[in-house]
Amino acid sequence: MDKPNADILSILYKNRKHIIITTIISALVAVIITLPFIIKPKYRSQAYLYPANMVPFFMEQNYNNVSHSELLMQFFNSYDVRTDVRRKLRLDKHYDLDTTLPKFQTNFNYIFEENIKISLTKYESVELTVLDHDPDTAKLIASAIIESVNKLIARQHTAKFNEFVKVNSSYLDAHKKSLDSLQSCMEVFTKKHHLVDMGAQMREASKNYYKLLAEGKENARLTEEMNDLAIYGPEFFRVSNAYHEEATMYASIQNEVEKSIRDFNRKLTYMIVASEPTKPDIKYWPKRGIIVSLAAIVAFVFACIYFIYIGKLKEVFKNIKASESSH
Repeated sequence: MDKPNADILSILYKNRKHIIITTIISALVAVIITLPFIIKPKYRSQAYLYPANMVPFFMEQNYNNVSHSELLMQFFNSYDVRTDVRRKLRLDKHYDLDTTLPKFQTNFNYIFEENIKISLTKYESVELTVLDHDPDTAKLIASAIIESVNKLIARQHTAKFNEFVKVNSSYLDAHKKSLDSLQSCMEVFTKKHHLVDMGAQMREASKNYYKLLAEGKENARLTEEMNDLAIYGPEFFRVSNAYHEEATMYASIQNEVEKSIRDFNRKLTYMIVASEPTKPDIKYWPKRGIIVSLAAIVAFVFACIYFIYIGKLKEVFKNIKASESSH
């Protein structure tokens, strides 16, 4: 074995008792520090959720490229949600915060973000994690957040629904006026010129007209009908087509409004709860085993380094004194 390595091992062996005692003391200190009356333990409640009915049918075209899980996650991160939960559960008192302080909201947001985490899993579900010193409160906060998110999405959907109905109602009114106007025009053609079904009337009149011509006969009424068809037929045909187009558009918009009303009246929820908020029965933090192990390892390493360098320094000073005494 090389002499430097042998010297190091010799120093460590000589000071083995001190190193072991230092390591044991550090481990004991870590055990004491992690006792509940010094560091209050935190408990973790978790829930897993999938989005459902996130986007009503009348908004789908605007969100084709947005993941519904990401959309749900944004609602979980909403400041409206944390404010609602704070008021409902009086979290300001629970976190011992003074609401009169200018930085109250900043302090609350910091504590809230430290204890509540929202993330996406690889399965596209939203993971809600709540930490608290009381296991019941941890579960209660998680449940309150889920309820508040549902309420917030419902409010947004109600607002969008009202906006949708308002816009489409104005469209319906406009199309209704257009339909009434076109229908009035068609009634004029029907009363004055007896035009009802352009195609059928044209076929029947032409058949009778040319039959009479072939027989060398004339019919004043039929001739007048053919003249009316020739003069007023194209305009009647245009008005009739416009009427049917307006009627189709009106029916389409009316169906969308009625469908949205049916969806709205179903009182939907906006999440599938894959896992309800759990009530923790063991503490999540501090993890005593990890802290004690780390404290022991760090103490052992530093004790070894300390005694190695102290031993080296003693040897250097010893050599200096020896060289001075020889002179």
